[in-house]
Amino acid sequence: MSDSSRHVLVHADDVTKTFSTPAGDVQAVRGVTLSVRRGETVGVVGESGSGKSTLARLIMGLQPCTSGRVLFDDQDLSTVKGGDLRRLRRRMQMVFQNPFGSLLPHYSAVANVIEPLRLHGIGSKSSRRARAIELLDTVGVSEHFADLYPTQFSGGQQQRIAIARTLALEPELLVCDEPTSSLDVSIQAQILALLAELQQRLGLSCVFISHNLAVVQRLADRVAVMSHGKVVEEGPTAQIFDAPQDPYTQQLLSAVLPVTA
Repeated sequence: MSDSSRHVLVHADDVTKTFSTPAGDVQAVRGVTLSVRRGETVGVVGESGSGKSTLARLIMGLQPCTSGRVLFDDQDLSTVKGGDLRRLRRRMQMVFQNPFGSLLPHYSAVANVIEPLRLHGIGSKSSRRARAIELLDTVGVSEHFADLYPTQFSGGQQQRIAIARTLALEPELLVCDEPTSSLDVSIQAQILALLAELQQRLGLSCVFISHNLAVVQRLADRVAVMSHGKVVEEGPTAQIFDAPQDPYTQQLLSAVLPVTA
């Protein structure tokens, strides 16, 4: 199926986000329009402060847009309330930069994965644990370590547990905000390979946020380049890498470091 024939799952329509500060208003995101189709991975790249993470939170509905709107499966996130919003949130999950900070430290690995199932009232106690064990195995964490606590795992293993938890509710969209930037380069490659495998196997749509083009090159079908809150260039990954048009994109590419396998 061609990209153009895939149904658009999430669409940010001319979204802007303005924050009020003692020094005045700051526009973190300025008129961004971006679509993600079913089964597609879109990389969003740019330097720190370019608005990438704010855009991720707008797409997830974690922050309201100052103007514009975000549609998920043709539903405006700003108008969905109550139980409908709760059901919608099951379909989108986020993988954060700091895996330890996103896990419950007083819960074991398996309990962390069980928690979203418990909160949404899915399954029995025994079936939740069985499902959580299955998910941990899917991301490469053995059942033998399921009852250990986050502090007993390495950073890479913690991120695997965090990814398993995001998959518990069988989401259609994953928003990954710098999910490998706190990890060693060799571990980065392992997590990227895991995400690529899961995306293909489960048919997930993904928004992958990074400051490094080399990271998204391994995953993304399309790339959007952000600078000062705006998308300055967008296109298929090969096009962005082979023939970047914007000077800012050219500057980013000149500083690309490879992600080793």
